[in-house]
Amino acid sequence: MPERIAPLGREVIERIAAGEVIERPASVVRELIDNAMDAHATAIRIELQDGGLRLIRVADDGEGILADDLPLTVMPHATSKVRSLADLEHVATLGFRGEALASIAAVAEVEIASAADESGIAQMLRAGPEMPAMTAETPRNRGTTITVRALFATVPARRALLRSSRVEAGRCLVVVRVYALAHPAVHFTLVSDGAVMLQTTGADRTEAIAAIYGSDVVRALLSFGPVQVGEAVMTGIAASRAFHSANRDHVLLVVNGRPVTNRAMMAALETGYRPLLRKGRHPLLIAEISAPLNQVDANIHPSKAEVLLQHEQALAAALREAVHTAMEQAPLTALASASDLAGGRFARPLQLRVPARRSRRATRLAEQPHLYDIHAEESALDDAGLWEPLAQFDDTLILARTANGQLLLIDQHRAHERILYERLRHRHKESASGAEIDQSAQLLLQPLLVELSPLQARQLEPRLDELRALGLDCQPFGDSVFLVRAVPHLPGMAHDAAAVAASLTEDAATDSDDWLDVVCISLACRTAIRRGQSLTHEEQRALLADLRSVMVVASCPHGSPLLLRYSRSGLARAFEW
Repeated sequence: MPERIAPLGREVIERIAAGEVIERPASVVRELIDNAMDAHATAIRIELQDGGLRLIRVADDGEGILADDLPLTVMPHATSKVRSLADLEHVATLGFRGEALASIAAVAEVEIASAADESGIAQMLRAGPEMPAMTAETPRNRGTTITVRALFATVPARRALLRSSRVEAGRCLVVVRVYALAHPAVHFTLVSDGAVMLQTTGADRTEAIAAIYGSDVVRALLSFGPVQVGEAVMTGIAASRAFHSANRDHVLLVVNGRPVTNRAMMAALETGYRPLLRKGRHPLLIAEISAPLNQVDANIHPSKAEVLLQHEQALAAALREAVHTAMEQAPLTALASASDLAGGRFARPLQLRVPARRSRRATRLAEQPHLYDIHAEESALDDAGLWEPLAQFDDTLILARTANGQLLLIDQHRAHERILYERLRHRHKESASGAEIDQSAQLLLQPLLVELSPLQARQLEPRLDELRALGLDCQPFGDSVFLVRAVPHLPGMAHDAAAVAASLTEDAATDSDDWLDVVCISLACRTAIRRGQSLTHEEQRALLADLRSVMVVASCPHGSPLLLRYSRSGLARAFEW
């Protein structure tokens, strides 16, 4: 017989809800900061003990909670922020589900002390998974303090899945840092086991970035926007390409003040900066979107960490272009001279310590030691004068000397890839209408027929004008067949223009927003100087001169390194001169 259906008991329902909302100490910190922000707090202090497992305390100077409402705070789905279904279409607060405190109280001991006036007396409530709610009075100025103790003590399976206290504290630090950057006008303080790990002034975003990453990063900031798409407005700020991290923790998307993830928008951000950084590296980047409340759906994730946006594709395309343009045009900002950066072997980049070390104890969190690297190859653009080729090694690497006496090892294929890629992007941008065939296009002796799938054909047709701007003349020829008459005129195209044309046509039909980048990268890769190709001294000199003019000298369009550099002092130490 099948199992009978029966409604779940309240305790089981609360525990399930808690599992959806509260995953680890960082989840508690996020929910409590949301509540403090919704209470219009201007200062928020977060204290942790044992990574938040023993204690999490969040104190704010917000509006407080009325004494009569205090018992309702730990009841499921009780909130002051939503009254009707219509309110869910115009969510203006960070929290609105009424689940946070009830879910926390289901898996930990919670103490809430709150005053809604200046009497100096606050009402205090204690609740937990195995205790009824109890109230009392306690001294406190206006605002709220919420203390969470023994998180997951009654849920050993969940507690066993948590990492070490150091790791969990590091995750809490990431949450606080995100909110400090999203709301720079709020004064944030994070204390972990008695050590101050983060503190902002509550002034503006520049000062918040300085407090978190250091003043060196502030000097390398660049802004983009505002960009308007319909009723939505996008702005942003990023650090120079000289600063980059091995993870995406420093790429932040803020929608109507809410730090969120959105696949389309996050992918657009990465597509915007990806050709400008080495593979596996990510910038410090903050993008803000202000949109009408009825165009943002924040009710799609239990912890409100994701949102859906109307007109996502248009917003993503505009954001991608804004990020790419800003980071491409901004000069590289090397914070030390070339000689300072070249203190060791090239493989050992100078590492910024952000913020500065205070004590041995203060470096326990992963955030502290080094967030961003300034790689020595990025400062190569600061070297005045030409790069003089010395020799070609194995018909693969060019050995060159800079004007200040440093030794360069340059991958000839990747270097030429970067040069051709940037030329193609520039050629496309220069085309006013995007409909004219590039004058340097190379006509095929015999037009080529390329057959695609029906889906690829639908993807390709609206892109034909942009392809003509690159020099690829491709026209519909019935059903899913296209006729290619001309290809971009590039040095390596003569070897097998027909095969390149067929491949480019398929690349252009890619189901991706960054299809144009895919085409440019593919074209540059296929036509660039090959490894194993012998180059004369003049050809080497011309290649290096062209490389000196590109925007990104450190990596090829795929993100792989193309240049290594050794300083005189580094060589002297290596050889013990």
